[in-house]
Amino acid sequence: MFRKLNILMVNDIIFPDVKGGSGRVVRELSKSLIRKGHNISVLVRRASEILPLREKKEIEICRYSVNYRNNLTFFISSLKNVYVTFNHISKGRKFDLIIFHHPLPALGISLIRRTRKIPKIYIFHSSWPEEFEVKSKKRGVGFFLRRWIERKILKDCGKIVVLSNYSKQKLLDLYGSLRLKVEIIPGGVDIERFKPSDNKNDVRIKLGIPIDKFILLTIRNLTVRMGLENLIKAMVKVTERYKDILLIIGGRGILESKLKTLTKELGLERYIKFVGLIDEKVLPLYYQAADVFILPSKCLEGFGLVTLEALATGVPVLGTPVGGTIEILRRLDEKFLFKGIDVDSIANLIIESISDADVREGKLREKCRKFVVENYSWERSASELEKVLFSVLNVK
Repeated sequence: MFRKLNILMVNDIIFPDVKGGSGRVVRELSKSLIRKGHNISVLVRRASEILPLREKKEIEICRYSVNYRNNLTFFISSLKNVYVTFNHISKGRKFDLIIFHHPLPALGISLIRRTRKIPKIYIFHSSWPEEFEVKSKKRGVGFFLRRWIERKILKDCGKIVVLSNYSKQKLLDLYGSLRLKVEIIPGGVDIERFKPSDNKNDVRIKLGIPIDKFILLTIRNLTVRMGLENLIKAMVKVTERYKDILLIIGGRGILESKLKTLTKELGLERYIKFVGLIDEKVLPLYYQAADVFILPSKCLEGFGLVTLEALATGVPVLGTPVGGTIEILRRLDEKFLFKGIDVDSIANLIIESISDADVREGKLREKCRKFVVENYSWERSASELEKVLFSVLNVK
């Protein structure tokens, strides 16, 4: 017999408040679980003062305020306001289960005595302390504090969900001593929104993209772990071989100025175009306009939703052999994997792909699309997650 669940999703972000993988997972899983008949509330950080503290459209979203003055005020205000916001939204309500996606707001919830008997699961997107270490390029009090918080929250959860074998192994390497109960549920993609166009040239004209160029596309946060410096350097070798090339880089981040300077220093301005943060309304169009999508990540690629979005649009993806990218592309065709994360590996496979008639003529479009439709969808992910939720609750 089906049982309707009252579920609270807890994360630091939700899409489109903030463009990020975990935020998109929260929104898409919430929508899919609602379609299955469950009641979903989402508790996230208020990313901007223009966002309402509470809204209910397709999903009920409750936002807690934070003080961004410094790291200490951010931590303290996060814990305090998660505590206050939860107590406010839970008046007269009972949550059957809580799903955590980030350790910090999860800690705020765990400090509330009456939440301790509510079953919890954790969806592990990446290691919070490791991400901090990559960004700050050092360990220290911040790293060890984050590690302690993450360890505590994981220990308190009945089951942990990961999106890939890579993430499972990473989790076990970090916290295997906790004897964690780990389930793998791959992410998904909206296959109706991300689909091939009937006329690529029309799409390019609409976006102001040349119709006579071979278009390489990457959409990333412009941060260190994304490997965009190596991709730009690889373009030197690519453009020595091919002149009808344009690399479009979508996204914003702390490296934006540095990457633009590097492009200029290498004399690649006519071959590389930075388009900034791409609006969600036109995001599918950029995929449709591309000939090849590039994923040059250096590390911590837990899954990679952009890989599925590009493939669903019929665009081949070339990715570095890092994290979850290996699992997706090896399952499709191992030839789409770079041999390494270095400049030469990236350049060589891009050149090889441009030389491939099947790629140039779009003959792989159906293969890429079919692969995603048959193996990845949010409805499928939500069905697998639902099984985990019922198992934690001992519901058959």
